[in-house]
Amino acid sequence: MSLASCHTKPDYSPKSLDLNVTYDDVYLIMGQSNASGVSQCSFLQTKHPEIYEEFQEGNSNVLISYDVDDRIEKTYVPTCVGLGHDETYFGPEIGIANRLSKTETSYIIKATWSGSCLMTEYVDASGNQYKYYKRFLPFIKGQLESLTKQGKNPRLKGIFWMQGESDALTNYPNKYSVAMQWFYDYLRADLNDWIYGYFNFVDAYISTRTAWKHADVINRCKDEFASANPNTYCIKTNGEDETAISLYLKGETGEEEDLAHYDASSMLLLGQTVAEYLTK
Repeated sequence: MSLASCHTKPDYSPKSLDLNVTYDDVYLIMGQSNASGVSQCSFLQTKHPEIYEEFQEGNSNVLISYDVDDRIEKTYVPTCVGLGHDETYFGPEIGIANRLSKTETSYIIKATWSGSCLMTEYVDASGNQYKYYKRFLPFIKGQLESLTKQGKNPRLKGIFWMQGESDALTNYPNKYSVAMQWFYDYLRADLNDWIYGYFNFVDAYISTRTAWKHADVINRCKDEFASANPNTYCIKTNGEDETAISLYLKGETGEEEDLAHYDASSMLLLGQTVAEYLTK
């Protein structure tokens, strides 16, 4: 796939909000392993027992469907622990659901694949679809259509994109912001039928405390992309300044630190912080 910056933006015309309509808010989670969730439920239970208890049986005010590393659930179910890479893990959905409305029903569609690479496996400047965009776009559309069939009025309010580690290992990491622009433009256009008023795009830094060769370059590209687009936010996660949060890699067992994935407290904080931006 060419990474030339030449790109004609697809048509995107979000519909106006109708103040007389009650919408059903829907949020997307997409990305690679830290979006899928490789943080251990057992340590969430130990460190945050009240949160674990809230989500052990599931939060029925925040319903989720998912295609996560080949774990597929097309029925919307209460958001609960164990919806990560496997049933022993959780992802950002727990923190997000913890901060969403406790009285109104919201929906999450999670479509993630561990190790996926944005620059080679999603969509290019001309809108040609690759492996994971081709997989997840029909899933997301189908899940939105299923809400309409249930008599709901789904409004897609935003996405949390947690990705970039795989791209940090390529030989052209400085092209990441270009690939982000293609993804952003085509995703909004392809899901335009469910967008009213605005669409929040929430991104987050990847960890620089790892072996990711070009993590700093990827994070700079994330900042550039967020600065260039409306309703787009990038969360700093390495404690860089007073605007940042500090996320830590898995080391709860006392054994060698996992250099790729966040510990339970960090994943919870990440999701909670993301929810603040998704609901702006």
